Amino acid sequence: MKNILLLALFTLTFCELAFSDTASVVEKNSLHENASAALEDMFAETKARLDLTDEQVEQVTPILQSSFESRRAILLKYGIDIESRKPPSQKLGFRKARTLVKELDKVRASTSKKLDDILTKEQMSEYVTMQNERKKKMRKRLLASR
Repeated sequence: MKNILLLALFTLTFCELAFSDTASVVEKNSLHENASAALEDMFAETKARLDLTDEQVEQVTPILQSSFESRRAILLKYGIDIESRKPPSQKLGFRKARTLVKELDKVRASTSKKLDDILTKEQMSEYVTMQNERKKKMRKRLLASR
């Protein structure tokens, strides 16, 4: 039941993609599915690796959802679409890349601070490891697009 509620929550979160004026019907559906799938995949990995309790799942879900949306908005602002996995529309210069990293780090720090009250020390340590892995992947992807 919780999985169905989580899926519904994730799906509703990204409904605005389906109503974008700039995308065709096919693109709308693809973006909507990709965004939902990306968030669902991220949450499934987090839930599994952190071995979250049912109570923790309820507390962590809105935090991770907000974090995902914030990071996605920042990346889109810089022309990076995480769902399509295409290179940025424009090459990022050093200053823009540095600003991007700072903005993403603020979101990560805010998310970690919120999760610190919910997760155990072991879970928090694993969460930090996961974040570092994701950060390395993003950095590699950004450097490849230069």
